[in-house]
Amino acid sequence: MALVVVLVTGGSGAVGHLVVRTLREHGHRAVVLSRQPGTGADWRRGDLASGKGLREAVVGVGAIVHAGSATAEFTRTRATDVEGTRRLLEAARLEGVGHLVYISIVGMEGVAYPYYRAKLAAEAIVRQGSVPWTILRTTQFHTLMEFFLAAFSRLPGLMTVPFGWRFQPVDPSEVATRLAEVATGAPAGLLPDFGGPEVRDFRSLAESWRRARGVRKGLVNLPLPFRFSRQFAAGRLLCPDHRNGQITFEHYLARKYPVLS
Repeated sequence: MALVVVLVTGGSGAVGHLVVRTLREHGHRAVVLSRQPGTGADWRRGDLASGKGLREAVVGVGAIVHAGSATAEFTRTRATDVEGTRRLLEAARLEGVGHLVYISIVGMEGVAYPYYRAKLAAEAIVRQGSVPWTILRTTQFHTLMEFFLAAFSRLPGLMTVPFGWRFQPVDPSEVATRLAEVATGAPAGLLPDFGGPEVRDFRSLAESWRRARGVRKGLVNLPLPFRFSRQFAAGRLLCPDHRNGQITFEHYLARKYPVLS
């Protein structure tokens, strides 16, 4: 197996750090690009939103896994996800990088959610082909489900949750394994969707999360009068014909909260 040098944008993030670990476990060199300071030759500090450090980061790189995104910084989404992708691709083109892998989201075209519009715009930039590319679309991560559930449980004594939302959550470690495999292969264009093992309504996810964490709050339906909420409930983000992951939400919770589970 030939060693591949892979730059991972967002390499200290939720899925990025798992991609880095997986690449290294398989004998490849993984280089982290992050806004955060780090140490060592395989840590390169740069900012997608400003472009600072991007040209230096791609020097000597054979492939890029582009996992950097302003998922929780909505004021930076366009600068990071759209213009940042454009800047990264230009730097990669100038340095002769042979493959860029972009992680994206299943079903975005059918959902009126601002973050998804930015991801679609970034996808379009990747598809323009200034660097040979692969796009892997996945369903929502288990970690995102937990983020949502924590946000909906802030009221004292009560969890208010949109019962009807439907997701097909997938474990980030399984996505990372697939991304590492793709990055060390040839550019393949748009890959088949990569989904979790089960289609779940949000009420069942909330009940499992509540049990695993020992939360005794009551569970109440929260109807949200937004178009994207209706689209979540309609299953726009699902790919039931692609149940690639094996780790269920309950398996994820048991691993994270072993004492209570």
